[in-house]
Amino acid sequence: MFRELTGIVLLLHLLLTCSAEECDDDEKHCPDKEVFDEAVTAVPETLREEVKRVFFVNSKIGIIPKGAFAKNPQLEQVEFVGTPTHSIEAGAFEGLENLKIIEISGTQISSLPDGLFQDLTKLERLILKSNKITSLHKGLFDELKELQDLQLHINQITFIEEGTFDNLENLTSLHLAKNNLTSVTPSLFSKLNKLEVLRLYENQLDAIPEGIFDNLPNLKEIAIQQNRITNISPNLFPHKGKLTKLFLDNNLLTELPSEMFVGFTLLKSLSLHNNQLTNLPQVLFGELPKLTDLSLRSNNLTTLPAGVFSPLKKLKKLDLSRNKFSNLNGDFFEGLDKITELNLQNNTIGVLKPEDFKKLQSLTTLKLAGNPLKVLPAQIFDSLPKLNKIYLDDNPWECDCKLLPFFVWIQDNKEKIRSSSLTCLYPETLRGESILSLSEDQLICPTAPPTTTCLITTTTPLTTVPTTSTTTVRTTTTTTPTTTVTPTTTTTTPPTTVTPTTTTTTPTTTVTPTTTTTTPTTTTTTPTTTVTPTTTTTTPTTTTAPTTIITTSTTPTLPPTTTTTMMTTTTVITTTNLPSTTTTTPTTTTVRTTPTTTTSQTTSTLPTTTVSRTTALQITTHLTTLTTVFTTIPFTFYNCYYNHSTNLYSSRPDMASHCKSQMVFYTTMLVVEILCTGVLAKFTYTLYCSLQQVEKPYTRVSLTHFSHRKSVVLRPAREMETVAL
Repeated sequence: MFRELTGIVLLLHLLLTCSAEECDDDEKHCPDKEVFDEAVTAVPETLREEVKRVFFVNSKIGIIPKGAFAKNPQLEQVEFVGTPTHSIEAGAFEGLENLKIIEISGTQISSLPDGLFQDLTKLERLILKSNKITSLHKGLFDELKELQDLQLHINQITFIEEGTFDNLENLTSLHLAKNNLTSVTPSLFSKLNKLEVLRLYENQLDAIPEGIFDNLPNLKEIAIQQNRITNISPNLFPHKGKLTKLFLDNNLLTELPSEMFVGFTLLKSLSLHNNQLTNLPQVLFGELPKLTDLSLRSNNLTTLPAGVFSPLKKLKKLDLSRNKFSNLNGDFFEGLDKITELNLQNNTIGVLKPEDFKKLQSLTTLKLAGNPLKVLPAQIFDSLPKLNKIYLDDNPWECDCKLLPFFVWIQDNKEKIRSSSLTCLYPETLRGESILSLSEDQLICPTAPPTTTCLITTTTPLTTVPTTSTTTVRTTTTTTPTTTVTPTTTTTTPPTTVTPTTTTTTPTTTVTPTTTTTTPTTTTTTPTTTVTPTTTTTTPTTTTAPTTIITTSTTPTLPPTTTTTMMTTTTVITTTNLPSTTTTTPTTTTVRTTPTTTTSQTTSTLPTTTVSRTTALQITTHLTTLTTVFTTIPFTFYNCYYNHSTNLYSSRPDMASHCKSQMVFYTTMLVVEILCTGVLAKFTYTLYCSLQQVEKPYTRVSLTHFSHRKSVVLRPAREMETVAL
């Protein structure tokens, strides 16, 4: 089917190419042209005398025999296109001394016999494309002295004998592309001094030998793309002055020699894309005044030397797409004053800075599609005054408050956006939405709540049994850890307000016990442990209960009064097992202690926190018992966590509501506890005042003696005084 369509198209082309001047008004065909279609099964022996060009299109000709055109010496052009021809005999074109063009394409011919083109001294063009030719032998083209164009592409050629092209001294174009050549020798084209176009693309070449172009001073085009070439010799192209096109793309090049492209003064097209280049040398290009396009796409470039493109003063288009650039530097584009189009699509660029493009003052088109860009600064394109086309699609845009400045720029420059799929990827609520259709109030950043620790008291209150210790002896030794009673001194002490002190104590806490001699003292310590079902971390919490110390001094002449200070120290060790895997630092709470000092004429009580002294007093027992009841409610800590993903914060509704209800409940319990503590403090203060009133009549001062000193000063008498005597 394809062959038939090709034949029809060619037939129409042949008919249309005949000008009105060549055709008679009474004829529907050109007088010098004869076209045969699929109805023909053999080459006709004779043609009209005026026919100079004959075409066999999809004809059913299987063999072209020797002397097929011997009776038609006037022919100048013979073409077999799309025929099922599988064999051609030597001498098939004998007698055609005026023949200039031969084309045999789209056939089943696999070999060409020696002598096939004998005596064709005027042949200028030979087209043997799209056949099944596998090899070329020396001598095949020896008679073709005037041949200028030889096309052998789209065959299955694997071997070319050395010297095959040696006699083609006027050949200007050689087309060997799309074959199966694996190697070529350095001297294969050495005699083709007039060759201008050499095409070897889409073969299996893994190397181009050095010296292969040494005798080709007139080359204008070299096409060796789509092979397996891994490296190129620095001196591969000795004749650079006339070369205008150089195609090196789709190979396996990993590096290029330094100064590889210096001296190509006429080079207009250079393709290096689809290789495996990882870096470029510092000096790669010389001055290329004709080069306007440069393609380096589909390589493995991650960075570029500073100023590597600076000699390319006339460059208009630079393609760096499909590489591995993760960031850019303004020095990459130094010297590219005339560049109008820059393609950076399909890289790994995640961040761009305004200074990256500041040297591209003539840039009109910028392609940034297919990168991992999430947000851009608003002033990113301020340094590009001529920019009028920008491609930003297929990027994972995060449509939150960070995009807002650039969003404003987009809204102000919609006419420059050429993207068909400029859509949001984040957040979920805006995924797939077009950025151009959004409004500013949709670009918001969720507030990230910090990790919250819920302070919750247990539902079971812990009550410490009151501890009362009463001592009735004539001789009492009292150990006071924090109070020193000085000897009887007349001192007036004004009321003192002590600011609360909060002390953070390490988990190891030493409690000084109260020791009473002579009479055993009964002290009860009640440790209470609350264990929750899940055991993870044990957090000891130590609560030190407040102690109010009342000190009274009496004179020996009054009835002795004994004030017994009941220092009840309750140590509550509460072990709380948290239902969380988070370790909570042990917390020790020290309850505020406000020492209250009563003003009297005989006693001064000085609070201290560093000196502990023991004072033995001979007193008569006056029993006063102070009983303190402490109720300690242990605290249980829960950690309430908020699980948040990338830029989106979500919480579990059940845990949040649970924490909220527990917080409200235990906050209420805490307030109740504070009120109870206040009532207890007021009660203690009232009791203290009552005791002071009872003891007041006995606190008087009696002066037992006083001292008087008289001083006499003796000094020597002055002379005047002596004379007077």
